Amino acid sequence: MLSFFLYNYRRLIRKQKIWVTRMRTLLSLFFLALCFALPARAEDPRMADRVLGSPSAPVRVDEFVSLTCSHCADFYVQTLPELEKRYVETGKVKFIMHDFPLDGISLKAAAVARCMPTDEYFPFIKTLYQTQMQWAFSKTDPEATLIQYAKLGGLSEEKAKACVKDKDLQNAILTERTTATSKYQVEATPTFVINDGVETLHGAEKAETFARIFDKILAGKK
Repeated sequence: MLSFFLYNYRRLIRKQKIWVTRMRTLLSLFFLALCFALPARAEDPRMADRVLGSPSAPVRVDEFVSLTCSHCADFYVQTLPELEKRYVETGKVKFIMHDFPLDGISLKAAAVARCMPTDEYFPFIKTLYQTQMQWAFSKTDPEATLIQYAKLGGLSEEKAKACVKDKDLQNAILTERTTATSKYQVEATPTFVINDGVETLHGAEKAETFARIFDKILAGKK
C-alpha cells in the first residue's frame, strides 16, 4: 500500500514539474513576443551622423573632437581645408564628426551644434573653431556667445537656449563619448579612426600625414 502511494506521489510530482517547466517556457515566449511587438525607442534625430563629403567615398574618417580642444581647432583651421580640396571635394574621403567633449562648455557647445540646421552644422563647427579663443577661453559668458553664433547660423534664440539646457541631448552626446572609448579606445582629442581602424591618428597631424594614409588606401582599392 505504501509503495503504491509513493509511486503515485512521484508521478504527481513529475507531472507538476513538467507543468511548471511548460508554463515557464510559455511565459518566456510571451514576454519575448511582447518585447518584439513594442515599438522601438526612437533615436534622437539630432544625433544622426554628421558627414562631410560624399556618403559613397571609399575612405571613411571617424573624427573624435572636443569644441574646446585647441589641437582640434588647429586641425579644422590649418589642416582640414587642404584635405577638403584634395580628397573630400573629389569624392575620395568623407569625415564623420563625433562629439568627445572634454568639459562642460564643450558639451553645451556640442549640443547647440547638434540643434543647428543640417546644412549649417559644419559651418557652425568651423566658426566655433576659428573663434575658439573668443568664446571658449574668454572671461565673458561663453553660453551667450554660443547662442549669438547659433542665431547667425539660422537657429532661433529660444531654440538655442533650450539646447544649451537639454539634458537628454547632452546625455546622448556623453553616451557617444563612452562608446568611442570602448569601441576605439579614444582617450584624447583629436583622434581620427580611418576605415574602422585600418589606421588611427592622434593629435593635429599635418595634411601630408593624412595624405600618405589616404593615398595608400585608395591605391589598394584600384
